[in-house]
Amino acid sequence: MENKLSGKTAIITGASRGIGKTIAIALGRKKMRLALMARSTNKLQDVVDEIHAVGGEAIAVPCDLTDSSAVETSLKKIFQHFSSLDVLISNAGIFLEKPITEIEIEEWDKVLRTNLTATFLICQSAFLKMKDRKRGRIIAIASSASTQGYIHQAAYCASKHGLLGFTRCLSIEARPHNIHVHTICPGGVRTDLIKDTYVGQRVSQGPLIEPDNIADLVLFLIRQPDNVDMPEINLKRFAV
Repeated sequence: MENKLSGKTAIITGASRGIGKTIAIALGRKKMRLALMARSTNKLQDVVDEIHAVGGEAIAVPCDLTDSSAVETSLKKIFQHFSSLDVLISNAGIFLEKPITEIEIEEWDKVLRTNLTATFLICQSAFLKMKDRKRGRIIAIASSASTQGYIHQAAYCASKHGLLGFTRCLSIEARPHNIHVHTICPGGVRTDLIKDTYVGQRVSQGPLIEPDNIADLVLFLIRQPDNVDMPEINLKRFAV
């Protein structure tokens, strides 16, 4: 089967672990050219090495996504390396589990900056880059917390609700430029994000969505023709 993804470029945020790492390796196997963003330099380089081991191409771009100037600098570095951009996977996110009355303003700001503001900044740059070529795909990894509330997850739910609202607007503005925007809203994924938390204990009692399931869906979306539009996809655990 012809590999239509070979040579296409993609940015993946939160690529050092979990869903982002799994997506990066899956796209690397398809010989896409990848720019990987995350805070951890060592873990990010490990992912780059794994991609090189399977014959893929990737560069590590360590970045603190809570720092707007660092995000801007990192994007400039990426666009100097890759002149074009075909796909953006906005995946980076952090989790906070605390009662509303105990959340410190610094914690609130960190969650919103990482999960929402950084996504806005990176999507804005990607949109401008893709408009020049009249094509591209932006895929945001959101959460079931984008559509409903959960106990002790006020900051996280607020950030993910905001993310979904933002990508809905982005999808409308991007459509005339042949840019597709997809938002994946999974619930109960087996990652370290919710390890040792109340919600992690609760969802672990049933079957969980695997990071590979998300990566398979990302590959499916990237391969879709321009006449197919799927702005929002909700993934739920299969209850048995």
